[in-house]
Order: sequence, then structure tokens, then C-alpha cells
Amino acid sequence: MSAARAVLVPFLVTRALVAVVALGAGAIVPPSAAICRNACDASSIAILNVASRWDGDPYLTIARDGYRADNPSLVAYFPLYPFLMRIGGALVGSDDAYLAAAVVISNLALLAALVYLARTVMLDHDATTATRAAVYLLVFPTTVFLSAVYAESLFLLLAIAAMFHARRREWLLAGALAALAALTRPFGAVIALPLVIEALRRPIAIRGLAATLLAPATFFAWLAVLWLITGDPRALLTAQAQWGGRPGLSLQVFADLFDPTIYGFPYVVLGLTILIGALVLISWRVLRPSLAAYATAVFLVAISTGSLTSAPRYYLAVFPAFIALAVIAPGWLGRAYVVLGAAIGMVLTAMFAQWYWIG
Repeated sequence: MSAARAVLVPFLVTRALVAVVALGAGAIVPPSAAICRNACDASSIAILNVASRWDGDPYLTIARDGYRADNPSLVAYFPLYPFLMRIGGALVGSDDAYLAAAVVISNLALLAALVYLARTVMLDHDATTATRAAVYLLVFPTTVFLSAVYAESLFLLLAIAAMFHARRREWLLAGALAALAALTRPFGAVIALPLVIEALRRPIAIRGLAATLLAPATFFAWLAVLWLITGDPRALLTAQAQWGGRPGLSLQVFADLFDPTIYGFPYVVLGLTILIGALVLISWRVLRPSLAAYATAVFLVAISTGSLTSAPRYYLAVFPAFIALAVIAPGWLGRAYVVLGAAIGMVLTAMFAQWYWIG
């Protein structure tokens, strides 16, 4: 079975379900009063409207107007995704065109990421395991972000593709993809870690080690650009602080889970954190060191932002966790995960569509 055939049906079924639930919620679920006292619709087109909640607005602003010194909080959002939105919507130039481009980019990137995920799994396992890994990712409860106006799918595509081509020792392509990942999410340069581990395998690949420098170099180059735009050498940290980010690993983030003014559903956040953390540990036993190291690094980043309010979304980037789950849970445990994940995912999708915070 080809990688594309292994993932196409799960992709189509889950994306259709996400769209139906989001549109249905938009029609029948009351919106969050805290957010929607004023007009909160980004588009008159229903599917674009429900897909553009929360971070959709900053991405739309950047795609339309670019980064500006008088709006420094926007530099928390990295440039590749809104740049592609601008290209995709440039012909028409309207907000709807930019949002439509964003939804298309997210979903095409997701499909390509799933193909790369299946191809990566097939390097070590069979096609059935590859399909399970794709399904397990697609039914993770925060799956709505993979199709919304968010950069999650684009980052997944670049990270998985970089790892795949590193495995094939296609170093220049792997390094270029890692560099693009560094322009997609603030923690994108982490992809350099598994590339270094692959390059250090016997025989050591000097070209591979050189290619791994592209991601951190691109990251620091972007920080320099932000300094020029804002005049603030710490522009990224300043912007993250404006959005409530307090980088650092602290037990306080777990204590905050049970503060009702911060979290409306702490047990879901805690449960997903325990699940992904356990799978990260298991990945060291069942996956290659490079994949396990990447999973560990991204998981630690996700729980080190000073809050777990966005962690359930960040866990989507920990793709080796879903591979590990596919390896260890081929039977009833995997089916139970699919049913429970899909059920919670439908609830969270409906909440997202009506401006309730889910990550």
C-alpha cells in the first residue's frame, strides 16, 4: 500500500467530520459572551468564519498588512504561514481570499504531512502501523487546529519531511525544510536536534552536520529582522509576554490547572499531558533516538511556556508520540483511543467554532 492510499480515507473522513461539527456548532451553539460582545465574525462565509477563530485574526492581519512597529505583539507569530496566505490571496486581496488561502494551505499541508508520516513509519514498520499513526494523529482531541487558520499543519509537514529526508541522507533538502520550519513556529529550530542525531550515525555525515545549521541560522536571522522592525532586541520575548507567555519549566503550571479562572476543563488538559508525556517516554524504547529526542524536546517546550492553556494544541507537533502509540496499541487499546479522542475532539471543535478557548 502506498503512503497516500494509507492516509487518504482517514484524512477525508476526519476533515469532513471536523467541518460538519464546526458548521453545526456555528449554527446552534451560543457563542462565548466574553468574546462576542462585539462583532466577532471574520467572514460572512460560514466555513471561513468558524476556521478563523483566535489566532486566525493575527495571521490575517499579518497576511494583509505585514509586521509593523506599532503592533509589536504580532511578532509572536512567525512569518511563513501568513506569507503563504498573502501569496494565496493576493489575486483578490480581500480578507475572505486570505482566509480561504489559509484553510486550503492548512488542509493541503495536513494531507502532505500525513503522507510523509506514513512514509517515515514505513521505513521501520508496515503499512498498517503507518495508517494507525495517521489515524491516531487525526483523532487527537485538538484536531480542529490542523484544519483551521493556524500554522500547526504546515509545521508538521516541514518537521516530518525534514526528518524523512534526513533518514534518506538527503541533507540539503532536509536542512532547507528545517529552516522553513524555523520560520513557521517559535520552536521550529528544534528540528535541528534530530537532524544532528541522524548525521552523527555511522558513517558520520559532515554535509549533514552542516545542513543542520540552517535551522538555527534562519531562526536567529529572523530575530534580527524583528529587531530591525521593532527596535527591540528582545522583540520575540516581549511579544510572547504580551500574550501571557512566561517561558520556564515550573510546577506552578500544574497547580494552575485547578484554578477555575484559568482553566475550564483541567482534567482534559492534564490527561492529554500525561498521555503525551507517557508516549514520549515510550518512544525511547520503540522508536529511533532521533525521533524520541525530537518528541522530548517539543514536549518540554510545550510544558515550559509558563502555562498549559495552549499545550493541547502544541502536542500535535509531537508526531513521534502518535507513531509510538501506533506501535504499542494495535488492538482494543488503539480503538478505545480513537473513540475517546474523536468524541472529545468533536466537543472541542464545537467549542472552538464558538469562541471557547481550547488551546
